Amino acid sequence: MKKILTAVLLLLSIQIGYSQKFAKNLSKSDEDIVNPKKQDNPKTWIDRAELMLKIYNEPTSKLPNTGIREEQLPLFTKGEQQLSTKEQVVDGEKYKVIVYEDKELFVNQGGTIVLIRTTKTEIDKPLDKALDAYKKASELGGDAKKLKESLDALSAAFISYAFGEYYAEDYSATIEGFKKSLECSSHPAVGRIDTGIIYNVGFIAMKNHDYKTAEEYYIKASKYGYQDGDIYASIYNAIRSQGSRNDTLRAGDILMEAYKKYPSNLGILGTLVNHYLGIGEDPKVILPILQDAQKAAAETGTENSSLYYVEGNLYTQLKDDENAIKSYSKAIEIEPNNSNAYYMIGLLYYNSGIKIENEANNKMGKEADIETEKAKVEFNKALVSLENAYKINPNEKAFVDVIRSIYFRFRADSPEMMANYEKYKAIFDNME
Repeated sequence: MKKILTAVLLLLSIQIGYSQKFAKNLSKSDEDIVNPKKQDNPKTWIDRAELMLKIYNEPTSKLPNTGIREEQLPLFTKGEQQLSTKEQVVDGEKYKVIVYEDKELFVNQGGTIVLIRTTKTEIDKPLDKALDAYKKASELGGDAKKLKESLDALSAAFISYAFGEYYAEDYSATIEGFKKSLECSSHPAVGRIDTGIIYNVGFIAMKNHDYKTAEEYYIKASKYGYQDGDIYASIYNAIRSQGSRNDTLRAGDILMEAYKKYPSNLGILGTLVNHYLGIGEDPKVILPILQDAQKAAAETGTENSSLYYVEGNLYTQLKDDENAIKSYSKAIEIEPNNSNAYYMIGLLYYNSGIKIENEANNKMGKEADIETEKAKVEFNKALVSLENAYKINPNEKAFVDVIRSIYFRFRADSPEMMANYEKYKAIFDNME
């Protein structure tokens, strides 16, 4: 019993010692900021801010930032007890989380500590209090060089805090940390625009389903030229995600403005085409934009099969089979294993055969025979493309269905045609 009591008293003394480590300094700082002789001195507030930063850093002060191995921890955490461990998945990666009283350490699958998250400090929100103190020092005319260095350090601390909260999946706290970092870096004493952090606020806001904030910060990043035109896809998604018909139209308008500004950006062009397709726009409006994308890709040596495949789909909607087949053929030229392009060519020839076949049914004698032969020509063209599609992707039921249908029409022509019909019928029947 005596040993247990001794252990409890020892633990209590450690906890009291930790919780009161900065008590004297805090008490003095609290007195100084209300002391008429000291409260208007910038140094009073800089000293207070530095104290707050020390308080925030205290739980992790014995540890290197990252990069140490889990087995090395006892070298740095003597006297600290691990309370528990848990597993956390961040962006698809699994981490072991070692939990202490005042921090969490994220260990990757290779056993290396990649992030340290502060979870408890002697006072609440010391970084916020540090920022308030630095702003007060600036108002009082504090030394510009000192303020710049201090705010840079505080900005880095807020970023560290934000990443810790991100790994803990507290996205609201992550956003707040990044915003406070931006407040530090954009302060007149520093005058730096951290476009990457501005973008991060938008990115995390999207994960947090705060689409208005995402839009605001993505647009802010774009004004500073971040990612050039690539960021407009993010802006578009943030606006579209807000859900109303007006938002959809507004997103399209912004994309069109971006397209005019960055006419060779394939990401913008692709997103714009998909936008128009999604809202059911007239294909004639989309084709010139798509063809601009094709031209830009050709000039930069980055030809994209999908640009021609989509063009083929647009011509198909317009019932312009000749140009549709040209577009699908170009898609195959760029990507020889494009089974969908082969299928679409085959489907166009098949539908043409069906149309001619129906016309033959309304005629008699030689006229009917002539039309029937024309239909067979179309069906044979269809087979060439459809069987190519099937060779590339033998698991696509739609491919087999049309091939089976064509051989069904030819089954009486020869034993070979009957055998082909039975082959594809059996394949189709065994597909799920």
